[in-house]
Amino acid sequence: MKDINNPHSNLSKALDKMAVNSNLTKILFKYSGYVSTPTLGATWQGKDFVIAMRFRLVQLIAVVFLFLDSTFFLVEMEKYENPSTKIIIFLVELIVSIVVFFGYEVWYQKKRLMYQARQEIEPNFYKVLTITVEASIPFVCILIQSLHLPLEKAYTNVYLIEHIPFMLLSILYLRFWLCFYAALIASMGRILLLLLILSFSEVDKHFLEESWGIAEILLSGFIMGTIALLYRKMIESAIAVAFEKNKLHDIFGRFVSKDVADQIVSKDLKIGGDNVNASVLFLDIRNFTHRSSTMTPEDAVAFLNQVFNFTVAEVEKAGGIVNKFLGDGFMAVFGAPLSLPNSCNSAVICAIGVFEKLQLFNVSRLGENVNLGIGINYGPMVAGVMGTDTRKEYTVIGDVVNTASRIESLNKEFGTSLLISQSVYDNLDANLKDQFESLPPTMVKGKDQPISIYKKI
Repeated sequence: MKDINNPHSNLSKALDKMAVNSNLTKILFKYSGYVSTPTLGATWQGKDFVIAMRFRLVQLIAVVFLFLDSTFFLVEMEKYENPSTKIIIFLVELIVSIVVFFGYEVWYQKKRLMYQARQEIEPNFYKVLTITVEASIPFVCILIQSLHLPLEKAYTNVYLIEHIPFMLLSILYLRFWLCFYAALIASMGRILLLLLILSFSEVDKHFLEESWGIAEILLSGFIMGTIALLYRKMIESAIAVAFEKNKLHDIFGRFVSKDVADQIVSKDLKIGGDNVNASVLFLDIRNFTHRSSTMTPEDAVAFLNQVFNFTVAEVEKAGGIVNKFLGDGFMAVFGAPLSLPNSCNSAVICAIGVFEKLQLFNVSRLGENVNLGIGINYGPMVAGVMGTDTRKEYTVIGDVVNTASRIESLNKEFGTSLLISQSVYDNLDANLKDQFESLPPTMVKGKDQPISIYKKI
């Protein structure tokens, strides 16, 4: 086994350089299996909320607008004789228009939700059509009122500013040209009505001066389009940042533990560590050197990945993390960085699960059986970030870690597969203790006194 107290493994160097080396980043992305950046429409997870909120805004704006304009119309009708019949006809026309308008909005909302469910953006045709319908609401009111009032009076009853709320809805599309298109609809409609009025009647100068507010509608559309563009850039930037963070988390999660990745991505980890009591498990593939001598490098890597596939899964299932891979084995930690109720139980349960999966693995393949050796130790150690400001690695350091590596090596001497230290045995539940028996005290490298160890029965 390699010296595990080296805080700068090749993997940690590669991960540290990833932030400054774009070529290495591309390589990591390639071999981690990460997909490319999705489009704005596919990553905007809150789009269904925006669709629902836009529908509510349309309802609110339309109701307020129609209420106000109906009030102005009724006040104006008081100046005429026998207005009752005209008011009833107006209300019928208004209700029909409301039903048609809201029927369209309900249909459009369903269309948008359908495209959202497919993770697609609806075609621009629907957006243009909807803006046209919504921006035309004030003109519909003018036309309805013109059936009962002079056209110029109906024209002045609907103020230019009443177009603005419907134009504001176009901002939610986050497209400059759609906002400006809404302003064009409002302006062109006003201009056509004004030309129609001028062709049939004479109007005073004050009326013509008010019509210059059409230019302000166009300016408002330009400003709204600019705001929509800025919002879009901000949202795209926020999505890009969030995606890069998730991508970085996923990349780290494939090369280190997910728990360590969470800490790396969520905050700026500083050099240093904490004193913790945790369990350390070392796993080694027996006779890998001889086995790999008969394989191509590609086959050797494929073989290691097959073994690590089920062994690492058992580590994570038991609540531990694989801290580092050591060629033909790895070191796993239980109780750091996330604490466990009993890290010794977790480590031993993991080891038992590994050997159960190993039996299934050997049955499922041809050739020589694969044998593993596991050693577990428990005690105080330092867990944290080691290295420099530019190159860091989360690891555990201490005599307990070194001793765990020596205990694993003793499997070869005793012809066993799973050995644990006295400290691990003392902290096990009774049902797990019954599965181990003691071995004679044994000397290990780096210790002046023999240590007590236990083997799996």
